[in-house]
Amino acid sequence: MAKFATYYFKYNHEFAPYEWGDRQKHLAALFAEDSNIVFGEGEPTEEQRAQGIPYRRVFEHRIYHLKCNPDIILMQIANSIDVPMEKKFEHKVEKNEPSLFVIIDNRKGLRTIAIQNRRKAFSAPKRVADILAGEINQVLFSRYCYSLTILPEYYPEDLFKAWEEQQKNANALRFPSSYEMSDGEIMRKVEELKMQGKEFFDDCLIPSILTMATEAKKAKYRGKYTVMPDDKKTALYVDKTTVFMRNLLTLARATNEPVEIVTKGGGTFRCFVESDGGDTDKIVHHKFDDRLLEMLFKGKRPDGQKAESEDIDKAEAMIVEMLGGMKHVSEDVEEAEDVA
Repeated sequence: MAKFATYYFKYNHEFAPYEWGDRQKHLAALFAEDSNIVFGEGEPTEEQRAQGIPYRRVFEHRIYHLKCNPDIILMQIANSIDVPMEKKFEHKVEKNEPSLFVIIDNRKGLRTIAIQNRRKAFSAPKRVADILAGEINQVLFSRYCYSLTILPEYYPEDLFKAWEEQQKNANALRFPSSYEMSDGEIMRKVEELKMQGKEFFDDCLIPSILTMATEAKKAKYRGKYTVMPDDKKTALYVDKTTVFMRNLLTLARATNEPVEIVTKGGGTFRCFVESDGGDTDKIVHHKFDDRLLEMLFKGKRPDGQKAESEDIDKAEAMIVEMLGGMKHVSEDVEEAEDVA
C-alpha cells in the first residue's frame, strides 16, 4: 500500500486578475493533455532551447482523467536519477526514472491534491508540490495575472479538536502501551495534572496500566491499546466520561505521548492530548494501492491480466472514496478568497 500526503491548492488573488471566476477551468486546461504542460527545473542548454525544451532537466509525466469524473486527474511523474553501477568489472552510470502518482481533485469547490510519498522517486511530497506549483504559476500568471500555492494539510495537535472534527470518520483510537519515562516520573506528572482540575482526569487505573506496560517490556512485546466501539460500523465519539477513557487520556497527557486517530477510510494520524506548542504534527496521509493506479494507465490488472471495465470502475470508485475522506479547502475558504 502506498502512502499519499494531502495537499491543497490556494489561489492567490492578484491585482486585476483576468477571469478569476474561471480559475478551476484554467487549471483543468493545463492537465487536459500530457503535452499541455512541462515540468522541470534549471535553465536549458542552447541545444535544449533550440529544441523548444524549457528546462535543463525535464520530469516526464502522463495524465489520466477518471471516466466517472474527468475533473479528477491522475498523474504519474518520474524523476531522472543517475545510478552508479558495476558490470563485468567496469564502472558506469545508468539512468533510472522512478515515478510516483499525484491525484488532483479539481471538481467544483474542491482543491485536494494527493501526492504519493515515495522517496525512491522524490525526496518528499513537498518537492513534488514545489515542482508542480513552479510551472503552474508561470503559466497562470502569464495568462491570467494570478498564482496559486500548494499547501500541506496538517492534522491539529489537540486530540479533542481533531476528534471532534472527525466525529463521522473516527473509528478507533490507539494509545501507547510503552513509555520512555520511568513509573516514578509518570506518577509525579500525574500528581501535577491532578492539581489542574482537567475534566478528563482520572488516575485510578494508571498503576495497573503501568504494571502491564512493565511486564510487556520485560517480555519484549510491543503494542498499543486500541479503543473502538462495539459496533465497528459506528463512529467513535468524543468520550471524557468513562473511567477507562479518562485514565488512558490522563496517562497519554502525563507521558506526553501522541495518540493515533484511525478513520473509517484507514487514515491514521497522531495528535497530542493537549498541545504545548512544542510539537508539530505530521501531514495528513492516506493509504491506497498504487497498483490500481498503474492499472488505469496500463490497462492491466496487478496479476497481468487485461483490466475489464468493471476493474476500471472499481478502481475509480476507490479513488473517489479516498478523496472523499481527505480534507480539502471548503467553500467558506473559497468565498473568503473571492473577496480578498
